[in-house]
Amino acid sequence: MAPSETDRLYYTDCYLREFDARVVEVKAESRGFRVYLDRSAFYPESGGQPADTGTLDGLPVLEVADEGKAVAHVLAKKPENDPVKGKIDWARRFDHMQQHTGQHVLSSAFEKTGGYKTVSFHLGKESSTIDLNSDRIGSRQIEEAVDSANRILFENREVRIFFAPTDAASRMELRKPTSREGDVRLVEIDGFDLSACGGTHVSRTGAVGIITVRKSERIKGLARVEFVCGGRALGKARDDYRFLSGAALQLSTSLENVPSLIQKQSAELRNAQQAKEKLQERVAEYRALELLASATERKGRRIVRAIVSPCDLEDPKLLAHAVVRQGSATALIGLKGEPAGLIFAQSAGGPDDMNAVLRQTVAQVGGKGGGSRDFAQAGGLDNGNLDKALTIAASLLS
Repeated sequence: MAPSETDRLYYTDCYLREFDARVVEVKAESRGFRVYLDRSAFYPESGGQPADTGTLDGLPVLEVADEGKAVAHVLAKKPENDPVKGKIDWARRFDHMQQHTGQHVLSSAFEKTGGYKTVSFHLGKESSTIDLNSDRIGSRQIEEAVDSANRILFENREVRIFFAPTDAASRMELRKPTSREGDVRLVEIDGFDLSACGGTHVSRTGAVGIITVRKSERIKGLARVEFVCGGRALGKARDDYRFLSGAALQLSTSLENVPSLIQKQSAELRNAQQAKEKLQERVAEYRALELLASATERKGRRIVRAIVSPCDLEDPKLLAHAVVRQGSATALIGLKGEPAGLIFAQSAGGPDDMNAVLRQTVAQVGGKGGGSRDFAQAGGLDNGNLDKALTIAASLLS
């Protein structure tokens, strides 16, 4: 038999922190017990908003589940008293009230400033997101909506919660039509938004504090906008200031000069990296010529065998490519390291299959890898097996 209907106290009083209730039913489950009350101020996870936490008679509430007409409270232990006293984790509840009311204001602002409708909402642990029905929303559109939303917060407008029959609600200018039956719970932000919603909300928009957008991205034809409100916005602003101050200290500049200085140093770093790469290529070419001068020749092909370490060449592949670019050459390179590796390469159109040579070699000395006919590499070898590996590979060449 299904539990009787729970009187949801948060429907009419979102600021209620403590309440007394009778225990209607208790069901044992794997984590403990599902406790049903005649009334509850605990909000169950629903509509993109997480559930409340808190205690029943001092026992932590592990989960609050919406089971249609009833609300289930999951506890590790069975309550000993009846009636029980419920206490809401107020810091968490008020944070959710700020974020959810802020979402109503922001969604309405996007619709009023650009005609963008909210298709989904998620209230996360650190930030929240709304998905808008367009992927062509840029910084200008976001700034317009955020400015409009914050004006509503600064005006400290009333947030009114009331119930209306479905037929009456359907004739109102709801931001999003509702398909609920019976009485519909409506949340009205004075002169700005009217929505059907079962979540918890502040009583005036000023309690939301401020709304800031942290990020936006395109996802499957939609625009996902990440935002924070109230206490979360304060925390993010504090973090931003700390990070920016740290960067300014490292760069020996003022806060406002950090972006331009980072841009300048990034450009200098890219130029230095490009110069470094060209220098590495030249070093590899000189080293390749040295190795080719003393290479073993077999049927008109020069066979280069070398064991190199990271301090010799930052990118050993450059050496292998430099060798085979000289034409009619094969490079068998061992790479010292933890673990060690191998690079086998030959000039284009060479007689051997480097991938096959590599696989036969590692089958005898360990490691794994692969590649193409002209270039293959492997890792996971012991340094002590490098010389043996090169000897085996040389014996496998045509």
